[in-house]
Amino acid sequence: MATSEQLAHSIDCRWLLALYALIPLSLLAIVVDTLLLNGQGIHQYLPDRPEQWPFWTVIFGLPHIIASLLTMSDREYLSFYRRSLLWPLIIFAAIASAGHFGPQPLSYNLLFVIFAFYTIYHVLAQQLGLTLMMMGIAPSRLFRYWKWTSVLAGFAIYINVYGQQYMGNMAFSLGDRVIDIQQLFTWIAALLCAAQLILAWRLAPSSRHRIGVWYMWSNVALLLSALLINHIGYTLFVILIPRVIHDLTAYTVYITHDRNRNRQGRINPLYRLTGGGRLSPLLLLPALSIAIAFVLSSHQHYPVISIAILTVSFLHYYFEGFIWRGPNPHRNYVNFIR
Repeated sequence: MATSEQLAHSIDCRWLLALYALIPLSLLAIVVDTLLLNGQGIHQYLPDRPEQWPFWTVIFGLPHIIASLLTMSDREYLSFYRRSLLWPLIIFAAIASAGHFGPQPLSYNLLFVIFAFYTIYHVLAQQLGLTLMMMGIAPSRLFRYWKWTSVLAGFAIYINVYGQQYMGNMAFSLGDRVIDIQQLFTWIAALLCAAQLILAWRLAPSSRHRIGVWYMWSNVALLLSALLINHIGYTLFVILIPRVIHDLTAYTVYITHDRNRNRQGRINPLYRLTGGGRLSPLLLLPALSIAIAFVLSSHQHYPVISIAILTVSFLHYYFEGFIWRGPNPHRNYVNFIR
């Protein structure tokens, strides 16, 4: 258990809430582009999808996953989590390999669906878990309904954005009718967003802290804005907004953890091998994780690298589901201020 002296750095929940200012700022940019530039400015100077933007692939997505692995790279953590992570690592590597080398296109399509759902679940579970903490309540049945409605809505929106790109033509014939799967997922997402709005309204009075209510409604706005923005054709922002909020939240937690854990002595060899502790995790962790992610991303056309990236991504999603709660050592070095 970390002492109060070791927990010199805390996470201010107001900072985590402030990250959601990206939503109104993005909506303002879209309104200006639509009204003043006839909808051509953003589409002319920015890519339609973030993965077409070299800056995006270097900074967001994989780097925070690498950062989470770097926080675990000391002897105590590896010993503590070894049994919890070994079999999931093998299973995830097998899933990633099967997606690449199994019968195509079925194997790749299944891999996309699994990865897409786990990605959305991971992103929203983190944000909604923080909501629960800020509200200061136990996970009630109503909260679980809200959580899973939000996750399914996010998944429907994600499939709407990327389904055709990764799965081809998303339509099938039913008698004389042609069913457009993409349009179907749009309606599903809209209904689920309406449901999570109603559930949030019912959940709000149970919060013990005002900031928890604000954070809850910010996550409602996250999904509603994604649905709206995707409908009007600004796909870049559909992916950019949640990714930036999620990644900056994650880096805030990782950096705070590493600053506290290595405050009185450089436990993690990462900080011993890079200048004997002269470089703060505030600088070193993002720089090193971005550099490693850049090298991996630059070579992901090789199957072994692509499989490795998928495997560590799956593993990250898995262990992030438990290391920050309960009796796990990670949680001892992170403190939140409401």
